[in-house]
Amino acid sequence: WRTFALIAGAVVSASMNYSVTFISFGEIQKTFAAGPAATSWVLNAFAITVIALLIPSGWVSDRFGRRRMFLTGVALLAVGSLLVATAPTLPILIAARVVQAAGLALEGPAALAILLDAFSSERRSTAVGAYGGLGGISLVLGPVVGGLVIDVVGWRWTFAMNIPIAMLTVVLGLMFLPPDRPTVDGRPGRPDLGGAILMVVGTAMLATGIVQAGEWGWTNPLTVVALVMAPTSLAMVVRRSASHPHAILDLSLYRVRYFGRGNLMAFLIAGNFAGTYLALITLLTGAWAMSPSAAGAALALVPLIGGPMSFVSGRLADRYGHRRLLVPGGACMVVGALWFRSGVGPDPDMWLWFPAVGLYALGVGLAHANSASLALRFVPGPSLGQAGATNRIMTEIGSVCSVAVTIALLVGADDPVEGVRRVMLLLALAGMGGMVVAAGVDTRPRQMRSAEAE
Repeated sequence: WRTFALIAGAVVSASMNYSVTFISFGEIQKTFAAGPAATSWVLNAFAITVIALLIPSGWVSDRFGRRRMFLTGVALLAVGSLLVATAPTLPILIAARVVQAAGLALEGPAALAILLDAFSSERRSTAVGAYGGLGGISLVLGPVVGGLVIDVVGWRWTFAMNIPIAMLTVVLGLMFLPPDRPTVDGRPGRPDLGGAILMVVGTAMLATGIVQAGEWGWTNPLTVVALVMAPTSLAMVVRRSASHPHAILDLSLYRVRYFGRGNLMAFLIAGNFAGTYLALITLLTGAWAMSPSAAGAALALVPLIGGPMSFVSGRLADRYGHRRLLVPGGACMVVGALWFRSGVGPDPDMWLWFPAVGLYALGVGLAHANSASLALRFVPGPSLGQAGATNRIMTEIGSVCSVAVTIALLVGADDPVEGVRRVMLLLALAGMGGMVVAAGVDTRPRQMRSAEAE
C-alpha cells in the first residue's frame, strides 16, 4: 500500500486534468471564438496521442524501466499543463494537449504495472478498484474546484493546478519507489520501430476519420482515405507482431483468459464516459444556463458515487467474481440513461438529475474499474505494462468514438436538449452491449464455484 500511496499523486493529477478539460470546454470556446467541432480537438488530440503512444509506452516501460517511465511521464504532464495554461491560440493549446497526452501515455501503463506488481494476482481487482476509486475522488475535486477556479480567475488556472501535484509526485517517487529491474528476457531488446510507426498511423487515422466524418462527410475522399489507412496499417502491425522478436503488440496476451472480453468492456463502458460527460456539461452550461461552478458541483455527483463504489466493487469482484458486478453495472447505466432521456427538458430539473444521473454513476462505480481488472486478472507480472497499455488504448478509442458521435449528435439536433436525448440513447446501447459481454464471464474463486456447483 505504500506503493499505492506514491502512485496516488499521479492518479490525482491525471484525473483532475481529465475532468477540468470538460468543465472548461465552454470557456475555451468563448476565449478563442471557436465552434464545438474545432474545440473538440482539445479533447480528441489528447485522446489520439494517447492511442498512438500507449502500446509503445507499455512496451518501453516493461523493457526500460517502469519507475523511469512513470516519473518521466509525470514530469512531461506537468510541462504540458504549463503550456496549456499559457497558450495564446487554440492551435497552440491543442499542441500543448498533445504534450500532456504524451506524458500520460508514458505514465499510465508504468503506474498501473508498478501497482499491480506490488500485489498478488488474487488481490489485483482490489488494487485496480482502489486505483479507479482514487481517480474517482479526483474527478469529484476536478469539476468542483475547476468550476470555482474558472468563476474566480479563469479556465487557464484549472490546468496550472496539476503542476505542484506532479512535481511533488516526482520528488517522492525518486525517494521511495523501488529501482527498476529487467522484466523481459532479462535485458532490453531492440524495439520494433516499424511496428510503432504503423501503430501511430493506424490509430491516428482511425481517430481522425471518426472525428472528422461529421464535418467532412462519410463519402468525402479525406474521410475514406483515413478509414482505409487505419485498418490497413493496424493489420500490418498484427502481421509484424506475429514474427518480430520484440513486437509492439504482444498477440499472446489475447490467449490470456478474459483479456479480450475485458478490453471490449473497456471500449463499451469506460470509453463511453467521455461522450456522456461532454453531453452533460453541455446541457448544464448551455440549455440549463448554469455557471461553471454550479455545473461542476452538479457533475461531481458522478465521481462522488462512482469513486467510492470503485473501491468497494474491486473487493467484491475479488470475492464474488466480475460478472456479479459488471452486469448490474451495465443495467444501472441503461436504466439511468433511459430515465434521464425520458424526462430531460430545457429547464433545470434536479429532481430528475440526482436519481437518474446518480443511477448512472452507480453503474460507473460497478463496471468502469472492473472492466480493466477483468482484462488484467490473469496476465503474468512481466507483461502487465503492455497489457495495461492495451486496455487503456481500448478505453481511449472508445472515448474518441463517443466524443465524435456526441459532437455530431449535439450539432445535428434541432435543439441542445434533443441532442442530449440522443446521447443518452447511445449510452443505453453501450450499457446493453456491456451486459451481453459480461454475461459469459466467470472469475469466481475456485472454492465458490465448487460450493455453488454442489
